[in-house]
Amino acid sequence: MSVISEYLQLLPYWDKLTESEKDFVKANTTIQKYEKGRIIQGYSDSCLGMIYVLKGSIRVLMISEEGREITLFRLNKGDSCILSAACVLSQITCETQMVAVEDIEILVVNPEAYKSLMNSNLNVKCFTYEQATERFSIVVFVLQQIIFARFDQRLASFLIAYYEKTGLSKLKMTQEAIAVEVNTAREVVARMLKQFASDGLIEMKRGSITFLDIEGLRLLQ
Repeated sequence: MSVISEYLQLLPYWDKLTESEKDFVKANTTIQKYEKGRIIQGYSDSCLGMIYVLKGSIRVLMISEEGREITLFRLNKGDSCILSAACVLSQITCETQMVAVEDIEILVVNPEAYKSLMNSNLNVKCFTYEQATERFSIVVFVLQQIIFARFDQRLASFLIAYYEKTGLSKLKMTQEAIAVEVNTAREVVARMLKQFASDGLIEMKRGSITFLDIEGLRLLQ
């Protein structure tokens, strides 16, 4: 069995395909690698296709005309994304950019092939619309947070989300990196972290944050 054949079995809809559809997908799928910092898909690029992350992490963002970046979400190992194949869905008008946070490896299904598959297989169509809905729900939530939530709420939510996802009581990340994730300036992050430390919620050291009072952070949400 080829490497691609092994990876294709990881696709959420793989078991719902007929044998001929599996052969069709296999013939129209590639494995692509990008180094840290590389733009995987930009606004002016042609449609990349449906992707599945095999290794690494991808930051999905929007950039305003003034150059301000808004981080929408991350794609990690085991995540699929249909926004990279926006040309498949005429209803999608939200343009996003994807950047490799670290060296990555992704499985890419050619957009035209994926569109054909989606039109012939109801399970793939359902998966596509469900994922598009899920991703856009995240986008709306992020924009709501930026517009309506206080920054202490946003930062506390980010720290809690990291803690709940990893189970770790220490976050090793620079203030600049945190600022990128929570869509603000590093100086704003620095001021709020100092306030959290003063309140006994966290302890700060160079390049790391130790959580001292998770329940206290939760109360800020």
